[in-house]
Amino acid sequence: MKGTVVMPEKSEFDGIEALHYAKRIAFPRKTGTDGHVKAAEKIIGQLHELGCKVEEENFSILLPPWVWFNGFSFISIILLGGTWFAFKHIPLLAFILAATSLLWIVGWDRFWIRFGGWIVSESSSRGIRSKNILATFPSLEEKSPLFFVTHYDSKSQYLNLFARAICLLLGSLSAGIFSFWVLIGVSRTWMGSTPVTLQAWIQGCFFVTVGLNVLFIFTRNDNGSDGAVDNASGVGVLLEVAKSLREIPLKNIDPVFLFTDAEEFGLLGSLMFQRMHGTDMVKKQALVINVDSVGARGQMRACAVGREGNKWLTEVLMFAREKGFYLRKIPFLKGIMMDHLPFGRVGIPALGLTSVSGEGWHLHTQRDRFSLLDERGLEEMGKFLLATVQWLETMKQK
Repeated sequence: MKGTVVMPEKSEFDGIEALHYAKRIAFPRKTGTDGHVKAAEKIIGQLHELGCKVEEENFSILLPPWVWFNGFSFISIILLGGTWFAFKHIPLLAFILAATSLLWIVGWDRFWIRFGGWIVSESSSRGIRSKNILATFPSLEEKSPLFFVTHYDSKSQYLNLFARAICLLLGSLSAGIFSFWVLIGVSRTWMGSTPVTLQAWIQGCFFVTVGLNVLFIFTRNDNGSDGAVDNASGVGVLLEVAKSLREIPLKNIDPVFLFTDAEEFGLLGSLMFQRMHGTDMVKKQALVINVDSVGARGQMRACAVGREGNKWLTEVLMFAREKGFYLRKIPFLKGIMMDHLPFGRVGIPALGLTSVSGEGWHLHTQRDRFSLLDERGLEEMGKFLLATVQWLETMKQK
């Protein structure tokens, strides 16, 4: 077909090579540690070997992580505790706090995307030093940028990713029930109806939420995990994608590889990059694909935020179905924090891709070891990314 870019045979994605790339950084690399610095050096060295132009964008995290991690739980406890004590004595205050609590449950992640970047600085010499790594192929032509994003830092906690997500959903549900009941009770009192008391099961919702938030406060963020699936796997996939694309004469698409830092501290690397380059990305009509945690074959999932992101997600899902890739949409996004979010919230079409299933019970723990990586899962994700490049290149030529 005229105008179609045909991927040469040498560009075929090699799952074994991606596995080797992932193994090179499959060791504890929490942001601010020696392992973190070592991982960045290995990635930069590999990108230079692939002939990429590499830029290092340093930034500082001005507050220690426990301040804002615990801050979310403290805010929830204060709102709910204040609602509890004000319910009988100051109904108006209880109503305001309950309404605020509901808004907090619904929008805390948006609040973080909007204001989380305040705790990072590109110039300060104090705080935890961090680094985003940007790689491109040398080119003099102006093309449409396609950003492949993945994070290279790791962390470990007492609760694995899936258990923490379940606790978060349970806490949000119980907090929502308690706050909504208070709103109803105060409203009925104002309308002259019989005063509503906090029934035993409503009190149970209160104590469940407070207990879970206390648990979150005392769940430390350590450096004992190799972070193999989360996210040496994503790094391995993108390095092999870069290797596959380096010899392909793309005329319309400019692949850009962004390895973000401090994702496990709250998407701080992508927040920093979006703050520095977001306006230019919008101007150039950039697209973003974030790859985070690649596990078993046949488990690829995608998500997006914002009107532009969801529009592009629909197109990608249709393309995947036509080409025989098993890609499904993540049906429930609450609490899912991935590096595509800072871009999607400012109108940049951005997708988040993952493919974990049972591996999720090991993520963010010391059990996330190299032995969990499946070359077939890496290969499936890599081949899908290469097919997406070919599809976009063809679309841009029309």
